Amino acid sequence: MKERGRAMRYYPVQKLKFRKGDMIFSEDTEGDGMYIIESGRVRVFKTAGGEDKKEIELCTLGPKAMFGEMAMIDDNPRSASVQAVANTVCTVITRKTFEEQLEHIPVWMVNMIRILVMRLRETNDKLRTIIEQYGPEAPLDTGRVITIDEDASSQKGPAAGEKRFKSDEIVKELYKN
Repeated sequence: MKERGRAMRYYPVQKLKFRKGDMIFSEDTEGDGMYIIESGRVRVFKTAGGEDKKEIELCTLGPKAMFGEMAMIDDNPRSASVQAVANTVCTVITRKTFEEQLEHIPVWMVNMIRILVMRLRETNDKLRTIIEQYGPEAPLDTGRVITIDEDASSQKGPAAGEKRFKSDEIVKELYKN
């Protein structure tokens, strides 16, 4: 077991720098790599609605957080967009490196990870459908960004008109009878 972990630690490293406001990637584009934040912050968001598009902010991520992994695991397009909210430096794990590392993991475990990603995508789609269904009168939305914030305790309170939710609260709402 230790050998497997040690073998997976060594891979080519590529670092990319993004300025505040830069789009790192957009929803529905091909996944060419996953990212680990070295410094800075990014926001992860989805776009919902027909002509009246709304941004649904899923989370804000900081140092040591990873994003872009879902598209690498299931070969589907990106499930969300990511934008730098501060100057950000990321380590990029390319698709080639990722696939080489997957060869060191048992097939059953890779399949389990793919199932988890599929379930997460389904939950994301349900969230988008609910927001689109309610349109401008969505009970959770005051016309501003909805923030799903796993670490709300470490940040200032919500801005005027903004309501923050933890993802488990959203899931409870989705599966309410």
